[in-house]
Amino acid sequence: MTTAGALDGQVALITAAAGAGIGKATARTLALAGADVVITDLDPGRTAKVADALAEETGRKVIGRPLDVRDEAAVQALVDEILADRGRIDILVNNAGSSEPAPLWETSTESWHRVLDICLTGHFLLMRAVLPQMIERRSGSIINIASIEAWTDVIPNNVVYQTAKAGVVGLTRAAAAQVGPYGVRVNGVAPGLVPNPFLARMIPADDLARLQQNMALDITIEPEDIANAVLFLAADTGRSITGETINVSGGAYMRA
Repeated sequence: MTTAGALDGQVALITAAAGAGIGKATARTLALAGADVVITDLDPGRTAKVADALAEETGRKVIGRPLDVRDEAAVQALVDEILADRGRIDILVNNAGSSEPAPLWETSTESWHRVLDICLTGHFLLMRAVLPQMIERRSGSIINIASIEAWTDVIPNNVVYQTAKAGVVGLTRAAAAQVGPYGVRVNGVAPGLVPNPFLARMIPADDLARLQQNMALDITIEPEDIANAVLFLAADTGRSITGETINVSGGAYMRA
């Protein structure tokens, strides 16, 4: 599809977008499609540096802001800042995630809450903050980054992450049903095994190679593949889609 200009005049907010993975690729893809973008991450310096680099590359306005998605007040303050500056948030991409693999019987309550707060509650807080102005304008697109782990046991001992991502799929469907009558769409993208530092911390290289053999397609899924799915859902190409979570896993979902 033609992507240049697909998001002209729109404002996108993307969490966890200053790393080397899906968030940054999504920010770049949406900016190249014409959107002005606000990216967030935990490290203020890195976030600002990545934002500046993306702005120079894409020619769009890209702003970086530090954000812990678990901080309710900080989430609302950031959304208020963007609305005061730009007057709108058209697209929200909830990308923040975390994992602390361990057998269920060895998982601490603290670890349980930490992962759920980042992977699920953070999505809820961002959605709740941006939705009032989307509902008022009767327009908007929210894309939640889920995972193939919502349905399959790909990464061993990853019960909390799996639970959180299943929750993201449920949140996506429930929210879509509520806000659809107001012209707002809510969808998800469920990546398969996308090589990035986050995945490398969870899976040894030998195990990753073995897991990739379960894919129907003999390819390596890149962050840009996920970003392209996000763009499809954010733009008018996805105008008739809501409540869905698209698997971008190279067919691993079919073989799980």
